[in-house]
Amino acid sequence: MIRLSPPIPYTPAFVVALPHGIAAGIHLPPRPDPVPKEVLARLHPDERALAQSLGGFRQVQFVGGRLALGEIFPELGLRRSPVLTNVHGAPDLPAGVAGSVTHKNDLAIAMLARGSPGIGIDLEETDRDRPGVASRVLRPEELAAVEALPADRRWRDTAIRFSVKEAIYKALHPFLLRYIGFGEVAVWPSPDGIDRVEAFLGANEGTFAFDARHYWVESRVLSTVRVRPVVARGTDG
Repeated sequence: MIRLSPPIPYTPAFVVALPHGIAAGIHLPPRPDPVPKEVLARLHPDERALAQSLGGFRQVQFVGGRLALGEIFPELGLRRSPVLTNVHGAPDLPAGVAGSVTHKNDLAIAMLARGSPGIGIDLEETDRDRPGVASRVLRPEELAAVEALPADRRWRDTAIRFSVKEAIYKALHPFLLRYIGFGEVAVWPSPDGIDRVEAFLGANEGTFAFDARHYWVESRVLSTVRVRPVVARGTDG
């Protein structure tokens, strides 16, 4: 389990090395008040200018995500670079760095690693059931597996699958550059946190290897995914 520091807004919640990269969390305030000037001053000037164009929770979440990224760059031995937003709404990371950002209510989390694109993360709440989510995000075989569980385990299992799928979509997007539906992957959670993934992508979209994992951040599930294209080996004639 990843443990959090005391919840002081805009301060680090944790920094931890995970198999897919270094993850950092930043505590967020409970209200969408304008981000204080002294907090904005901690951003790169280009990020600060973008943050000042945002309002409400969008500003709070953007700032939290960039502060989290700022915690990781020195951990990787890299100079702090501005991370704006690309045309797809994802973090626009420097060349040679892969990463992802997620946020949920009072916490923003970022992950970075050296290397090529293909990293996704997601954070989901598990302490309250959300009726209707399972039928919307699970394939029939996943739904059948969830419904076979004891009633008190169904939402937790659904939330893990949901979170891993969200992380998969972020990791896959740089390769496919399109919306990816919930039915295009199936997730099979494991008690050890190393989850199995089946993909049902288009026939001409290539083959990918998935390394999917989930962790507990108190009552929340944090999923991290690394996706790599699989290059088929040629055969001798």
